Amino acid sequence: MSHSFKHTPNLRDLHSIKWSQFEEDVLPLWVADMDFTSPPAVINALIERVQYGTFNYTMDFPPLREALVERMKRLYDWDILPEDILFVPGMVVALNMITRVLGKVGDGVLMQTPVYGPFLSIPASNGKFAQMVDLVQESVTEHTFTYRQDMVAFGDAFTKQTSLFYLCNPHNPGGMVYTRAELETLAHLCLKNNVTIVSDEIHSDLILEGKHIPIASLSPEVAQSTITLIAPSKTYNLPALGTSVAIIQNKELRDRVQQQIYATGLHVNVLGLVASNAAYREGDGWLTDLLTQLKANRDALVGYVGEHWSNVKVTVPQATYLAYLDCSAVLTPNDIAPVQFFLETARVALNGGDFFRKVNATAGRDNFIRMNFGCAPETLKTALDRMNAALSTL
Repeated sequence: MSHSFKHTPNLRDLHSIKWSQFEEDVLPLWVADMDFTSPPAVINALIERVQYGTFNYTMDFPPLREALVERMKRLYDWDILPEDILFVPGMVVALNMITRVLGKVGDGVLMQTPVYGPFLSIPASNGKFAQMVDLVQESVTEHTFTYRQDMVAFGDAFTKQTSLFYLCNPHNPGGMVYTRAELETLAHLCLKNNVTIVSDEIHSDLILEGKHIPIASLSPEVAQSTITLIAPSKTYNLPALGTSVAIIQNKELRDRVQQQIYATGLHVNVLGLVASNAAYREGDGWLTDLLTQLKANRDALVGYVGEHWSNVKVTVPQATYLAYLDCSAVLTPNDIAPVQFFLETARVALNGGDFFRKVNATAGRDNFIRMNFGCAPETLKTALDRMNAALSTL
C-alpha cells in the first residue's frame, strides 16, 4: 500500500499551533510539526483503544518496550534491555529532568551551536549554565552550506564545571547525520572529561541520506555514560500525544532520572503509548513513503534556492524535514531580520536563527531562517514563490 502526502487536512480548524499562531493569510513553515496525517495503523489503534471507553492510569506498556528493543537491534545492531527504557511525556520534559538531577548546581552543560533552541535555556532553568562552542559553517557549493565539527575547539571547551554534553544527532537545524568517526571523537572527549552525554536523537528515523548511528551503540563504555532520547513524535507526526523515550543503560543514571519522574508526578498517557506502539510496529511502510516525499520536497527547495536566489545559501539536510538558510547577503529595508522580512512582506512564517544560538544584542540582526518542508508540495511551492516575490522588491 502506498501513501500520498500531496494533500493535507485543514489544520487551522483543528487548532494546530503551527497554523493558528499567525493570521489566516500567513503560510506557516516554522515549528517542527508536519502537516501530514499520521499512519493509518496509528489511527486505527487509537480508534480501537478509545472504543473501550476507559482511560485509566497506565504507568507501563510492555509491548512498546519489546518493540523498541527489537527496533534498536534491527536498525542499529544495538542491544538494549526492556528495563533500560523510561517513558517520558516529551523531549523537553526529559531534558529538564535529566539536567536537574545529574551534576551539581552551578555546573556547565556543553553544546554546539546553532542547535535546537531549548538546549540554550534548559541549563539555567535547572541551576546550571550553558557552555556553547560553535560549529563551523562551511560552503559546499555556490548555493549550499553545511556545518562541521571543530574537535579542537570542542575539546578545549570542557572545564572542571562541565558535567553534561547535549548532542543533537541528527542535527537540528543543520540536518547533518554524524559519522562514526565524529561520534567516536565526541564520545572519547566526553569520557576523558567524565561528562555524561545526553543525546537528542528525535530525528533519527528521518534519514534522507546516510545512516544514523546512536552514539550509545559505539561501545559498552560509551553506553554507560550516555542517555539517548528518541520519540515517535517527529517521525509519525504525533507531537500532541506527548510520548518520548529515554534509553539509559547505566542503572545508577536511570534510577536517578526515574526518581525525578516519580517526584514530578508526570507520566505518559495511555493514548500516547498505544499510538507509539502501533507506529513502531506497523509504520515502516508509511515511513518509507514519507521519506520519499520529504526528499523530493528537500530537493525542490534546494533547487529553487539555487535557481532563483543568488544571495541566499541553504543546507541540504541529510535528515529531518528542516532546512537552514543563510540570508546574510539579503539587504532588507532598515536591516530587519530576514525572518521578520519574510513574515511581513511574503506572509510566510519561519523560525529565526536567534532561536538556535544566542546573539549578542550589539551584533545586529540575525541572518538565518529555518524552513519546515514537511508539508504538501503545493504549500512549499506557494511559500517559495511568495518569498521570491518579496526578494524581488529589494
